[in-house]
Amino acid sequence: MGGVSDLGRPGSAPDEGTPVAPHEVAASHDGPLPSLEVVTADDGTGTLFLRGEVDLHAVETAGPDLDERLRTVATVHSGDVTFIDSMGLHCLITAAVAARGRQEKVRLVRPSRPVVQMLEITAMSDFFAVED
Repeated sequence: MGGVSDLGRPGSAPDEGTPVAPHEVAASHDGPLPSLEVVTADDGTGTLFLRGEVDLHAVETAGPDLDERLRTVATVHSGDVTFIDSMGLHCLITAAVAARGRQEKVRLVRPSRPVVQMLEITAMSDFFAVED
């Protein structure tokens, strides 16, 4: 998926860096939503949406340039995650390491219990700015 302007908002072009809401992503899909999706704003900032089971299958179906797209992520929406395994954790770590290189932390917006537990078990919580 391209930039925010590809989301089909009639009659208005978003400002650069405009955050993307999950309902806007849903409106841009004809079929079922993917478990893992990076949406890139016009300014190059990525938002990672995680839903359902974030596992090897989700990562494999996200596309060959996933790691490159994850390096742009500034915000992660993960409130709808029901399961996350080491491959899902790898996605979060890839985004967090890239953000750390920019002297930033990835914003983790309303993470689900499985995401919080995975970050606590692996001692990775400090790499994220958690917003409830």
